[in-house]
Amino acid sequence: MAKTTAQTTVTVRNAKTGKFVTVRGAGSLKGSEFQIKKGVDLTKPIASQTLKRKG
Repeated sequence: MAKTTAQTTVTVRNAKTGKFVTVRGAGSLKGSEFQIKKGVDLTKPIASQTLKRKG
């Protein structure tokens, strides 16, 4: 049997470009203690953004 998961997708408008982007998994951390800092773009790799901020 194939493994299936429920994914939440949200379509948001990029304020800089005006384009609409679909964000998969939006809300998956709801109810979690994990906090996402302002300025982190969830449509781009988070690890590379974090490394840029620390360096």
